Amino acid sequence: MAQGADEATELAASFDVVTRWCESYFVSASGSGTPLGPQFVRVLRAFGEMAAATANTDAANRALRLSMLREKTEAYLQGFMRGDLAGISSAALPEPSQLVQAEAMAHVQERGDTPWRPQLSECGAAGTGRRIEGFAVRLNPPVEGVSLSYKAHVAVKGDSRWMAQGEFCGTRGENRRIEAIWIELAEGADRFDVYYSVHLCRFGWTGWFKNGQMCGTRGEYRQVEAIKVFLAEKSK
Repeated sequence: MAQGADEATELAASFDVVTRWCESYFVSASGSGTPLGPQFVRVLRAFGEMAAATANTDAANRALRLSMLREKTEAYLQGFMRGDLAGISSAALPEPSQLVQAEAMAHVQERGDTPWRPQLSECGAAGTGRRIEGFAVRLNPPVEGVSLSYKAHVAVKGDSRWMAQGEFCGTRGENRRIEAIWIELAEGADRFDVYYSVHLCRFGWTGWFKNGQMCGTRGEYRQVEAIKVFLAEKSK
């Protein structure tokens, strides 16, 4: 058993080295914007976690820990093969606007409404297993000629209508998860882009999506647990 644990420790260390090398590669290489880069790193990291759990987890908890990690790894592999949640990598993002800034709030399972969070801040409860049941975004302070609209895919109900900025999108008290979101500029699309990402159950953070693209899933029973959003000025 000790020999097996030693081999697992060495394997975990090897995965760590390879994962860090791949992260560095996808940040520095000319192809850093490739959508599958972050997904590939997630898959490697998940296998490293499995090796570490084999080496360092006591026998009583090892089976449960490995079962949880296998489920997460399977989700990462599905995402890697599918590619539709990779979005834009963080390395390829533009600088957030200082002139026009977005903020978000969310209704979290068992916790209620969050305060309004500034752009790029996590809004929700990532990693807690608590779903977001509704959300809203707005500009703060308001800017003339610039406004947001957004919608969500709500469990059982389907896609909501497009909401004007500041309106609540989703449900309260119905135990219905948000599974996907869309955000776009209703005004000011010639001057700005809006970027957003969500934390999905059994997946983690998606890549970044923008200007009305779907971010999340339909029909996979994956709840959104947190969101991030920001605006960037269009390059001239």
